[in-house]
Amino acid sequence: MSDRSSLFDVRSSTSVTLDQVVRRDTVEIPAEVPLAMPVQPLGFWQGGPRRATALAANMTLRRWVVALATIVMGFAGWKATFDTVALGGVTRLEAVVVVLLAPLFLALSLWFCTAVAGFAILLGKPKDPLGIDGETPMPKLHTRTAILMPVHNEDAAGVFARLRAMDASIAETGMSRHFDIFVLSDTRDAQVALAEQACFARFRREAHSNVFYRVRKENTGRKAGNVADWVRRWGSAYEHMLVLDADSLMTGEAMVRLADAMERHPGAGLIQTMPMIINAQTIFARTLQFATRLYGRVAWTGLAWWSGAESSFWGHNAIVRTRAFAETCGLPHLGGPKPFGGEVMSHDALESALLRRGGWSVHLAPYLEGSYEESPSNLLDFATRDRRWCRGNVQHVPLVALPGLHWMSRLHLIIGVLSYALSPLWFIALSAGVTSRALMPELKKAAFTMADLQAAAHALIDWREIQATAWAMIITFVLLFGPKILGSILVFSRKQETKGFGGKRRVAAGLAVEMLLSALVAPMLMFTQTRAIIEIMAGKVGGWATQRRDADKVSFKEACAAMGWISATGLALGGVFWFTPDLFTSTAPILLGLIVAVPLTMLGANKVAGLKLKTNGLFMTPEERRPPAIVRAALGPSCEPPIRWFARNGSPIGPTNEVRDAA
Repeated sequence: MSDRSSLFDVRSSTSVTLDQVVRRDTVEIPAEVPLAMPVQPLGFWQGGPRRATALAANMTLRRWVVALATIVMGFAGWKATFDTVALGGVTRLEAVVVVLLAPLFLALSLWFCTAVAGFAILLGKPKDPLGIDGETPMPKLHTRTAILMPVHNEDAAGVFARLRAMDASIAETGMSRHFDIFVLSDTRDAQVALAEQACFARFRREAHSNVFYRVRKENTGRKAGNVADWVRRWGSAYEHMLVLDADSLMTGEAMVRLADAMERHPGAGLIQTMPMIINAQTIFARTLQFATRLYGRVAWTGLAWWSGAESSFWGHNAIVRTRAFAETCGLPHLGGPKPFGGEVMSHDALESALLRRGGWSVHLAPYLEGSYEESPSNLLDFATRDRRWCRGNVQHVPLVALPGLHWMSRLHLIIGVLSYALSPLWFIALSAGVTSRALMPELKKAAFTMADLQAAAHALIDWREIQATAWAMIITFVLLFGPKILGSILVFSRKQETKGFGGKRRVAAGLAVEMLLSALVAPMLMFTQTRAIIEIMAGKVGGWATQRRDADKVSFKEACAAMGWISATGLALGGVFWFTPDLFTSTAPILLGLIVAVPLTMLGANKVAGLKLKTNGLFMTPEERRPPAIVRAALGPSCEPPIRWFARNGSPIGPTNEVRDAA
């Protein structure tokens, strides 16, 4: 029997158990080539991090520039807000507000300054420090890379459609013999396992690369344990492993250029790509897809600029040096009570920190194209995934102090913690501020008649407060929405990109709607993340839910069960604040976001409405207007653009007669 043959028993579609599937359905896997991957004693390390190869000589200056700019912008926003609060003195509750606002403004400022740096870089002709350049001839590889696709109760047809597209794309580069594909199944559902094996049997017959399929009997360690099991059994045979998610898609050219970069930089332990979102059908998913494509790269480029060789890992669409991973990233079972003990959940950020501690550099590849993923189709699935990430990031609190970590690795862990801790901080600051204002007796005015409103307005007008509030709002707006505006300006500066987004008017309309929706969703996420942290800290951690990537609607019952408490809270607060005009008007944007939680969740999950927006060109992206070949191969007709995007008066037109500027 050849090393690419398999034996399957998929004759019956009757209900079976997973043990029966594993026992009856034998899949030949390659001969094991073990690689030691010892469990790391995280708390034991002598000295600091080992020296890693730096590719930029002025990295210290870059980080000082970003740090100082962050402090200046953060202080400006905080000071403007403090001036608003401090008029007439600062009460104890107001002191709580101004203290809690400091980390909020620092986080917003870091996001803004990172985007400004990326915007400035992208205005020129940036060069990747790793030498990854899509304009150069295709490199020749000398090493072998394993493509790892971990799956857990996923849609088998979709997974293998993406794998077939990637295998064909690699074949077009002529490098198939340098890549082996492994499907690493942690599936617990017997019917899904049977579907995986049936799809794999067909894939084996068509594949250009060597392809293998392995089912674990126990999914110890979840995805991290799945990958670690592969490393220990076959790691010695491969110089690199390219780690994917079940919804990942990468072009053969991107994979070849990543492997080439690893060959040319033997000190590199990991290179992380920036995946673009594709295949968005619902309003919620299309909003994420448009936002990521429009302005995600400015922040990503800025982050790569000041992170350098001490970047982070997002767990997928990245290439890793197998030997470096094996010698540094054996994750232990964390001691202590939940939520800090147990299996490491957000393993990717910790793995990048351990790689860097061991002397291996970790890089981002901001200019490499051809890396894609999909997003949750609705807010409920997004919140479920967000809660899982939240649980993992909470574990990082004690890990920040691990000995030997590079200070940048500690910073990435802290940023991960703050990404969720900021929600309860915002919640407490808002609660303290609202309570403080409500306790001021001059604000307690009924608002049932116009006369009462006018009297309240005359009594409350303070031009100093108005000026201070205006400055606070302007600076906050700039910090929040500045990166999005910069991304739009960048698109407007490039004619072809503007055309790819459907023209200036469609970009502007999409940006306006996205900013409105994000402003409405922000208070909802504040509540869901605050609740998640409270429950996680109380020991309610939840399970490993499979993402519903193709859900096309959320019923009223589902939305009420998940978000009804948020809408009810918004309505109750609105009723209370109605008697205090100042409070009602100042909190109206937040209240609106809370009140519409249920209907917005349902609307965002509606696939029919999302496709209507797509037909009308709202949230258009270049990858939708001209789908790349690999996207067409993986998704089929569902990715094809509506004909009206290329027509006038409903009539199809040829490429030479396309609308040259949809603006």
